[in-house]
Amino acid sequence: MKLILAMLLMFSGYAFASCGSINDHDQRAYCDAKKSGSGCETINDHDLRAQCRAEMSGDSCSSINDHDQRTYCEVKQRGGSCYTINDHDLRAQCSAEMSGDSCSSINDFDQRNYCEAKQRGGSCSVINDPDLRGQCESEKR
Repeated sequence: MKLILAMLLMFSGYAFASCGSINDHDQRAYCDAKKSGSGCETINDHDLRAQCRAEMSGDSCSSINDHDQRTYCEVKQRGGSCYTINDHDLRAQCSAEMSGDSCSSINDFDQRNYCEAKQRGGSCSVINDPDLRGQCESEKR
């Protein structure tokens, strides 16, 4: 019954339509910043705040401590290759986003479905993680 109700809400456009359905504070603030331009200052996580600033204000990605996230940010900002990203799933996501490669090589089920929803307009409803599903839905609106 809950599944049927959730599906009805998804199709009606009420469920997960905004960033407010994301439980994680930093991910919700990041989503809000991307969606409404509200700024990145309320994000507590240093790397996510730096990524947000790079995306929203064109700041440098160099202050992101995580090598893979910094490289991903730089590729999105300036182009280049995803192949220096060590994390397999992030490298595959980067390649799918930047080069149109398939999302099928992403091992993580939810990340693969998120990638496919972004790439081909697929459904976010198959994503199990509620925060990632909420982020996916907010980007489709």
